[in-house]
Amino acid sequence: MPSPDKQPPTPDRPEIEMFTIDGAEIEVPVAALVPRLRGRLRDGGYEGHERALLRDHLRPGDRVLDLGAGAGLVSITAARIVGAANVTSVEANPAMLRHLRRNLRRNVGAEGSVLHMAAVGDDDPPGTIELHVHPGFWSASILPGRAKNAQSCSVRAKPLSRLIRRAQATVIAMDVEGAEQRLLATPLPPQIRLLVIELHPGLYGESTRDGILRDLAAQGFADVGAKRTEEVFALRRGD
Repeated sequence: MPSPDKQPPTPDRPEIEMFTIDGAEIEVPVAALVPRLRGRLRDGGYEGHERALLRDHLRPGDRVLDLGAGAGLVSITAARIVGAANVTSVEANPAMLRHLRRNLRRNVGAEGSVLHMAAVGDDDPPGTIELHVHPGFWSASILPGRAKNAQSCSVRAKPLSRLIRRAQATVIAMDVEGAEQRLLATPLPPQIRLLVIELHPGLYGESTRDGILRDLAAQGFADVGAKRTEEVFALRRGD
């Protein structure tokens, strides 16, 4: 098992904690952990549905765009199937970038393409957007007001359609803490055949969640693996 950094932590080399999930050795900065998140990482449940759905539905030759890559577990799962060169990992939280890259290199031998930016809707202007970083890296969001002790920073923003073109994506994995409502306001291009997504009705209501699913169904996406207890869906279009 790879060992954590031996040097004393500094702002450039923060203290990390190591976790083993599906044979992957994952480092996370201690400052980005909260008890519930640490528990899900320790018991292997973190992003478990997303990882299982990708294993079930990814095909060799797919190109994956992972939005909200975090510590990189979903990107690692995808890279093990389609190769790191076919995975683009997008993460807005600057505190996670170094660790995301190191986790990819450690577990699949290459970073693939790692982009420090936030995905926004095609109707949103490109440029920069405020990212609200809440306790625990899994809840960073471009939606404000979720926690009183959130810290904010400006990050580059790029419309989803441009990210899809850049990645030449056929598959999107999306966990963007409620921003999916804005990202999916414009229909997805026809080359996207699979969407693995966590929805967040607690942030925008069940009626909006149902509207998102109806809009995707109208684009030809069929539910092939919903995990409704955690609002995680695999939606596939055409075969």
